[in-house]
Amino acid sequence: MAIELCVIDYSSPNYNNVLSLRQRVLREPLGLNLFDEDLREDRDQYIIIAKDENDVVACLMLKILDKDTVKIRQMAVDHTRQGMGYGHTLIKYAENFCILNEYSSIELHARKTAIPFYEKSGYTSIGDEFTEVGIPHIKMIKHLQ
Repeated sequence: MAIELCVIDYSSPNYNNVLSLRQRVLREPLGLNLFDEDLREDRDQYIIIAKDENDVVACLMLKILDKDTVKIRQMAVDHTRQGMGYGHTLIKYAENFCILNEYSSIELHARKTAIPFYEKSGYTSIGDEFTEVGIPHIKMIKHLQ
């Protein structure tokens, strides 16, 4: 796996590729359209992408919650790349980015089907199950060193 990882913002030429990936992976399977949503908050978030050649094959958003905590949002790995380590590589990169920027914890809302993936990376479930975008989720957290 020879991928390039980097942080972009919404003004990057790669941002439209990120939107397309999020639509394909996160919204289309639910019968939803990402472009019907208010995407303005993307402007205030870090966007981490994994590129293979010139293709954006994985992404996640980092939303700053406070001086210590960041929230991972909208993590997506292209269907053809799932199960190949892209997701774990992206998570590790995001965690290192947070440590370098002096954040001490990361939280996220995991789709119920993704809980084992996040547990393998050291995230812990907290609270009760809730519904988001019409499907079950659980809040998860990881304290960074």
